[in-house]
Amino acid sequence: MAFKRFPSVASLRGFEACVRHLNFSQAATELHVTQSAISHQIRQLEELLGIELFERTAGAIKLTPNGVELLPVVRVFLKDMGRLVDRFEHNRGEGSVLEVFVHDSFASTWLIPRLSKFHHLQPDIRLKLNTDEFARFENPNGQLAIKLGEQGASWSGLYSEFVLAERIFPVCSPTLIEALGKSFTPADVLRYPLILRSRSTLNGQRVSSPSWDYWLNKHGLCGESLNCALTVPHSSMAVHAALRGLGVAMARTSHIFDELKSGSLQKLFTDELDTTTGYYFLCAPGKQKSYAIQAFLDWLKEEVREAN
Repeated sequence: MAFKRFPSVASLRGFEACVRHLNFSQAATELHVTQSAISHQIRQLEELLGIELFERTAGAIKLTPNGVELLPVVRVFLKDMGRLVDRFEHNRGEGSVLEVFVHDSFASTWLIPRLSKFHHLQPDIRLKLNTDEFARFENPNGQLAIKLGEQGASWSGLYSEFVLAERIFPVCSPTLIEALGKSFTPADVLRYPLILRSRSTLNGQRVSSPSWDYWLNKHGLCGESLNCALTVPHSSMAVHAALRGLGVAMARTSHIFDELKSGSLQKLFTDELDTTTGYYFLCAPGKQKSYAIQAFLDWLKEEVREAN
């Protein structure tokens, strides 16, 4: 099939950017070209199609009816072409390794137990987990991060999407409940041996995370007389210690879904306490549209929906 009057991809991209910004200068900045180049692309597109796409008035532009009709066709074409190019690059090995920066506790208790599902859906995408504190986003093949942060946090220079809210609650083994009896009020927890998490520091600053202090304060309880059975540096260690009957741990919803489902850990109370923190999906701007990273994000959000 011959396309004698088919517009260039550059002109279609320019048109779509102009529609979103309704400003040639801003569209040019986004596409890293000059404003005159954008104007030239739109003019060529209009001449080729024999229609006007924009109404130009004093200091403003708006779509003509012809432009409105063309827009969805252009957007579908650009989206489909982008995905196809990403898939071709992926299939020849240019995007087959996806590096995921993630907290070690979240990786071991939530992410890794679910990864078999991702590999079943995307067998050609190889994952590399990295527990370094900060993602550098220097890998041209693909990097993303799953980071714990305050809800509503700003991640300068990155694409961010809040994916999983945190709730906390005390848990312990069924054998400990049998030995010490059930709890009926939050104050009853003070008679249990507790597993505490030591507060870590980062660059000299205290790292904020949901803790026994937070839980007790929300319930109007004083933590000065806690029966501390064990202190550990990571949430995953606290969970493992609770599994072995050493005490009661403060657990996060993101960490013990499987243990609660199997009954190896039980909540002391049915209520879960909302926190101000949660997990963000982060990547370099624009990378969220790449084949591998988009596939991982779609899978991640589906897993969160199933877990909740």
